[in-house]
Amino acid sequence: MKTLLLLFGIYFLCVIKINAQNSTLDTSAYLKDSIVVVKQKYIGMPLNKLFSDLKILIVDNNEFAFIGSTDTFYTKSIKLNFFYLEEFYERILNKRITPILEIKFNDTIAIPRSYFNKGEMLDYYTGWNKYKRNFWGKFIVADIRVSGIK
Repeated sequence: MKTLLLLFGIYFLCVIKINAQNSTLDTSAYLKDSIVVVKQKYIGMPLNKLFSDLKILIVDNNEFAFIGSTDTFYTKSIKLNFFYLEEFYERILNKRITPILEIKFNDTIAIPRSYFNKGEMLDYYTGWNKYKRNFWGKFIVADIRVSGIK
């Protein structure tokens, strides 16, 4: 009975590992084949158009690194992650495929530092949520790229 449980456990772990790898490849393929190939349909449109068409879950975004004590942060892009932070860093450290969707905007966006404070609209610790989606969704897309893939 113990041997059977052990074999089942090993089988279960293998299935999880294979599914995780397939989902990464599926995510990469989806981003390349279904988003980047038709990016012209999103360029010149608010980012909400892409959000409404996206068939995979955005987990987080990572576009900010504050240096100094500026009151306003300026950016022309956002990078969307499809893996949770721990898995994202583990994938980078192990040189595994880590697809990221980079959206460039037509205009430079000025964001007050206060937006990033705990509990505010772009709170770093909340992951991707409806507030971030609504904030970023109103900006006009200039270009779409996928990085972190082979």
